[in-house]
Amino acid sequence: MLSRLLTLCFALVSFAGIAATHTLTIIPELSNGFVRNYNPFRPDKLATTRDFIFEPLMVFEDDVTHYRLAKSYALSPDLKGITLTLRDGIQWSDGVSFSADDVVFSLSLLKNEPELDYNSLGEWIERVEKRGENEVYVSLTRPNAQIALRLQEAIIVPEHQWKDIRDKRYYLNATPVGSGPFTDIRAFSSNNVVQCRNPNYWQQDALKIDCIRYPLVRTNDELISRLSNGEFDWASAFIPDIERNYSSYSPDYHYHHKPSTIVSLLFNFNHPDPETRNVIQDVRFRRAISMSLARDLIIDIAVFGQGEKAAFASGLESKFDDWIVNSAAEQHLYYIRFHPNTAARLLDEMGLKDTNDDGFRELPSGAPLSLSLIAPSGWSDFTSAANITAEMLNAIGIKIDSQALPFSKYTEQMAEARYDMSITNYFSGMTPFRYLNSAFNSRYQTPLDPRFAQHYFRDEEINQLLDAFLLETTQEGQRKVINRLHLLISEQQVTVPLYYKLETVEFTKNRFKGWRRHADGTPNVPPIWYTERLRLIQLLALEPVDGE
Repeated sequence: MLSRLLTLCFALVSFAGIAATHTLTIIPELSNGFVRNYNPFRPDKLATTRDFIFEPLMVFEDDVTHYRLAKSYALSPDLKGITLTLRDGIQWSDGVSFSADDVVFSLSLLKNEPELDYNSLGEWIERVEKRGENEVYVSLTRPNAQIALRLQEAIIVPEHQWKDIRDKRYYLNATPVGSGPFTDIRAFSSNNVVQCRNPNYWQQDALKIDCIRYPLVRTNDELISRLSNGEFDWASAFIPDIERNYSSYSPDYHYHHKPSTIVSLLFNFNHPDPETRNVIQDVRFRRAISMSLARDLIIDIAVFGQGEKAAFASGLESKFDDWIVNSAAEQHLYYIRFHPNTAARLLDEMGLKDTNDDGFRELPSGAPLSLSLIAPSGWSDFTSAANITAEMLNAIGIKIDSQALPFSKYTEQMAEARYDMSITNYFSGMTPFRYLNSAFNSRYQTPLDPRFAQHYFRDEEINQLLDAFLLETTQEGQRKVINRLHLLISEQQVTVPLYYKLETVEFTKNRFKGWRRHADGTPNVPPIWYTERLRLIQLLALEPVDGE
């Protein structure tokens, strides 16, 4: 008993020490329970691993480059290489000096051990050379004018720790050595993580926060409840009627949102049933699905009106409307609008008719046409959108079973082409390329790649145009390639774009100040999600309010 009391006392003292510091509470990802996994090469790593333990080489924001471990870069004239010049005076959290050797080692890992290369960066690396004490040259497998943007996602680890680790993919890295601001794992449990200041952080004076706290939140509904109670300083959550259900609770509760990534329906072009596969591969079917959907109603129900319906048949983000000429933008707009009579006519033309008067269409052979639509459970807007989509398609005689699956099961079925239809979103980029490349490049249709291109549609001209974009150094040339890509994808209606999510960021001002703003004074706070490199730049701008 005495031993247990002493343990409890020490735990309380430890927690009090954490609470006395300036601790920022964040929600970078929903989770079902934490495992002490700080291996940056694992897809299941903790969401506070990147940026906060392993700092990037650089971070891009519109026309600004925020240099981090690197202080400059230069492309080779032939676009087949890039030279990185690194900062002096950086140390790893264990006190060992950071060097060019660490960068050479880390980038070479992606080429030599492709199972660690979750971002497909290694396919671009031919060799990596150390040139001088603080200079690294990366030779590319083929020209790429945009390679610096890809290197923003590179993970740089300490060679002296990682060189002797066998089976790196399975290593948990429970006590990490990093270059980022929060490498001291002060507290860890299955439902709460506290990471505190790196004593050797190279921007020690700029860092005004002592610790970050990441508590377990399982669902979006739970996140909304706890966010509204003021527990979190920084989050990115979909909140229905956000004015009433969040910002009205306190003058210190702030948010901003803007149309962002597209949410789309995907079809499995590699469907195991030959007759169903033929139906899916017929563009008339995909157009009929698209024209059967009342997108305004989907937005009203799934996201409580906090979204915008798709503006491009290719799924391009609305913020890129100045990239696409008007004639190309309007050419296929008809097919992503609500035209149920035209949809019914296309289905009739395909021989998909209700032959047994049960209210649902059959395949031309007479077999039932019955499809499932999978969405990740816990993603309330996705599951709602899938449910209302299924109802709309049922109304025109296409039998759809909406299924909410655990995220791991959802991605597994897509990776193994064991699904009929799915709903997904895409990441945003500084140009349209990131979306188009991740969504339609057939190179990313392997079991190890993310879900975005796992519709298994393949078009060699699309692949060639995506490669061609990377050779263009002028905006005029880039826009020409993007317009052709937009038309090709729209003509074939590869996916069915539904709506743009409103990228929502919530932040509180009662404990911290320094939240970023645009020149006009409007909020410019990036999402805290693990996918956002700008979250590091925002964190370094924060400081406690007076007296906090």
